[in-house]
Amino acid sequence: MYLIGFDIGSSFIKGAIFDSNTNEVFARSKQPADEMDIISRQSGWAEQMPEIWWSNLCTLTKKLLNQSKIPPHEIKGIGISYQMHGLVLIDKDHQVLRPSIIWCDSRAVSIGSEAFEQLGETYFQQNLLNSPGNFTISKLKWVKDNEPDIYKRIYKILLPGDYINMKLTGKVNTTISGLTEGMFWNYKEKRIAYEVLHHFDLDHKFIPEITGTFSVMGEVNAEAAAATGLQIGTPVTYRAGDQPNNALALNIMKPGEIAATSGTSGVLYGIVDKYLYDPQSKVNAFAHVNYEENFKSLGILLCLNGAGIQYAWVKHQIALSGGTYEDMERMVASVGVGSDGICILPFGNGAERIFDNKNLGSHIFNLDFNRHTRAHIYRASLEGVAFSFVYGVKFLKEMGLDVNVIRVATENMFQSKVFATTIATLLDANIEVVATNGAIGAARAAGVKAGIYPNIEAALNKIEIESTFFPDYNKSDYEIAYNRWLDVLHTVLHKSGNISENKKSIHLNSTNQTLADTEKSNVISAQALQLESLQNLLKNVYSSLEKMYIKEQKEELKPILNKLRKAKDNKMQETQSLFEIHFNDLNNKFFTTLRQKHKDLSHEDLKICGLMKMELSCKEMASILNISIRGMETKRYRIRKKLAIGERIDIAKYLNHLHA
Repeated sequence: MYLIGFDIGSSFIKGAIFDSNTNEVFARSKQPADEMDIISRQSGWAEQMPEIWWSNLCTLTKKLLNQSKIPPHEIKGIGISYQMHGLVLIDKDHQVLRPSIIWCDSRAVSIGSEAFEQLGETYFQQNLLNSPGNFTISKLKWVKDNEPDIYKRIYKILLPGDYINMKLTGKVNTTISGLTEGMFWNYKEKRIAYEVLHHFDLDHKFIPEITGTFSVMGEVNAEAAAATGLQIGTPVTYRAGDQPNNALALNIMKPGEIAATSGTSGVLYGIVDKYLYDPQSKVNAFAHVNYEENFKSLGILLCLNGAGIQYAWVKHQIALSGGTYEDMERMVASVGVGSDGICILPFGNGAERIFDNKNLGSHIFNLDFNRHTRAHIYRASLEGVAFSFVYGVKFLKEMGLDVNVIRVATENMFQSKVFATTIATLLDANIEVVATNGAIGAARAAGVKAGIYPNIEAALNKIEIESTFFPDYNKSDYEIAYNRWLDVLHTVLHKSGNISENKKSIHLNSTNQTLADTEKSNVISAQALQLESLQNLLKNVYSSLEKMYIKEQKEELKPILNKLRKAKDNKMQETQSLFEIHFNDLNNKFFTTLRQKHKDLSHEDLKICGLMKMELSCKEMASILNISIRGMETKRYRIRKKLAIGERIDIAKYLNHLHA
C-alpha cells in the first residue's frame, strides 16, 4: 500500500511516495527546479503567494505519479508538512486575500513585544510558554492595523498547511499543534488563547474548526483530483509544521533527542515531557505531533533565520555560473579550519529571536583581497552557520535539555561533511544521518489514520541510521575559529545596541565576555596538551625509525627521517604561532600591566608569565615552548628573581592578582 507526503517549504515543495509494504521510498522529487521567490517589499518583510505553493504541488504530484506509474487509487493516505508561523487569509469563497506573511517576516516584532509587556511575562509563562513575539497572531494584528479593508473581508485565518489541505479537500480546519505555533493556544487551560485575541481585538471566529494532527481532515475533491491526478476521495490523514514533522521523520520522539536541520533557516528541535519556558524568549515551545496523547509532549525549538539561505546566496552571487554545491564542497575541503581568518555572520534573513528580535544583518570580516579566494568564502560561510548552531545549543541546555542524540536528514546543509564535522567537533557529539526528509516523514505519518499502522511507533519502527559524523580529533583548531567568530558576533551585537542598552545588558555583556575568555583559555590549555601529545607521538615515531636506520643501515629510510623531522618542526612552529596570536588577544591588558611594572622582562619572559598565569604545569609549558622540563624549571626560577617575589608566594596567584 502506498502513501504520499508533501513538505511545503519556502524554497521548494517536496513530495514522496512511500511503499508501506517494503518500507521504501518509491518516488521522490521537488518543485520548482529553482528556489521559489520570497517577496520583500520592505526591509524585514517576507511574503509568498499561496497560489504558487498550490501550483507547484499540483505539478509535483503529477510528476510523482508519472515517475512511479502507481495507479492513483492505490494511494491510501496523504500527509502534509509545512513551513510554520505563516499567515494565510481567505474570504468566504476560499479565495486568498493577500500574499502570505511567512515565517521569516519580522514586521510584527514590536506588536508582539508590546503585548508581552502589557499582558505580562507571568501570563505568557504560565499559559502560552512563549512571548507572542513575531508569530502568526502578531502578524494578524499588523494586518488589522495596516490593512483594515483586507481585515474586514477575512473569513478564516490559515497556516500554510491548512491552506494546502483546503485546496485538496475543500475543508477549512486547523490543528492544536498549528495553533500553538501561531500563539493561539493556552497550554494551561488546553483551549484557544482567547485572552490574547481579546487583547489584540481580534475576532476568535477567524479560528477554523480544530481537527487532530492524526485524523481524517478531508478527502480529495473533484477539483483537486483534476489538478493533481490524485483519486477523488483519497483522505488527508496527517498535518504538522515542518519542524515537529522533521523530528518525527527522524524518529525523534523522546526527551533527550534533538533533530537538527539547516535548510533556508536553521533549527534545533528537542523533545521534553514537561512545560518549559524561556524568560528571554530566545527559545520556543510548541506542541509536538503526539501532544494530544497526554498534553505534555513538547518540542523546544531554536530557530536561526539565517542559515542555508546564506549559503544559497553565496552560491548564486559568488560561485561561478553553473557551479553546484558539490563543486563548492570540494573547494571548501581545500581550505583549513577557520578559513584563514575570515568570519561570516549569517544573520541576514530578518529578525533573530536569539538576539532579542534584532535584525543584525550578515557580515563578512577579515577579508583579504591578496590571500582569500572563493573557497575561503565558501568555507567561512559554512562555518558561520555551523558556529551559530553551536552558539544556539547553549540555550537548549539552559532550558534543561539533555543533548544525548543529534539526528539529521540527508537533504540540507548536513550533506556537507565540513559543516557537520564542525558542529560535531565543537559539541563533542556524534551526528546521526537518516535517509529521509519531511515529505517522507509526512507520508509515513499519514499511514496511521489511513489504517496501515496501528500507531505512530509502528510507522517509525523501521527508520535506520544511514551514516554518522564524528568529532574531529583536532578540536583546538575548531575552538580557535569558533572563538574568533564569537568575538566578531559580540562586536556586532554591541554596535547594534543589543548589548549596553541597560545595566542588565551590560552585565550580560560582561558575563558573555567572561565566558568567551574562559573558552579561549580552555583552547590554549587544550593546545598545550595537544602539543605535548603531538610531540610525544612524533618523537616516538622518529625515534623508532632512527633506531631502525642505525640497526638496518637502510638508506631508503634516510629521506623519510628527514621529511618527518621537517614535518614535526613545521607543525610545532605553526601551532605555537597560533597559540601566541590568541594568547595575546586574550591577555592584552595583562601584558601591558606586566611590562609597566617589570620593565626588565624579555619577550620570552612575558610569554612564560602568560603561561604561568594560566597555572599550567612545567611539563605543559615545556611542551608549548619545545624545551626540556629542566630548562623550563630554570627559566621559571630566573623569572621569579626578576619579579622579586619570595619563594613562598605562588607565581600564578601573583600574576592573576596583578591582572585584576
